[in-house]
Amino acid sequence: YITALSAMTSAVATTTKSSHFAAKPRSAAHARLFEAAVVPDTIDDDVDTVIEYPESEEARRAYVSSKTNRPVTEFQYKVYDACRQIPRGHFTTYKAMSDHLGSGPRAVGNALGKNPFCPLPIPCHRVMTSDCYIGGFSGDTKSKIFWKKAKLEKEGLKFDDKGFVAASMQQSRFFDKFQ
Repeated sequence: YITALSAMTSAVATTTKSSHFAAKPRSAAHARLFEAAVVPDTIDDDVDTVIEYPESEEARRAYVSSKTNRPVTEFQYKVYDACRQIPRGHFTTYKAMSDHLGSGPRAVGNALGKNPFCPLPIPCHRVMTSDCYIGGFSGDTKSKIFWKKAKLEKEGLKFDDKGFVAASMQQSRFFDKFQ
């Protein structure tokens, strides 16, 4: 199990020019959110802890989320299964995931906000908004975004002073090769 997970998270995404970001200006509202965010006293930059993930249908039906005290839904598992494909040091967007799943970006964000398998095997910290803004983390946009940023920086991504992925990495580190 650990070997398969290690292979998944160390996979290299092929670099291609994506039209995903074409004509998407940086959001001034996102920049204001980042400026208004409060840096927490402690930063959780853990990207190595592996939480047991139910693989079989039986285990998935029996699993109760430690975050919500409810069963994980079929849609949430679809989101998590897609998210676990994002290689370390790369990122994707809520829109790219929702396009792959045939759903909406907010539905993907809601599922990831309830992710009980973070940081691994479901690295939800690797999902950004379509304009490459860091976005929320664990259902929070006020302070935990600094946890998300720290996790991504530990994995090699860089950000500008407004919370956007560095322009030099937006194409080369973008992942959308979901299977």
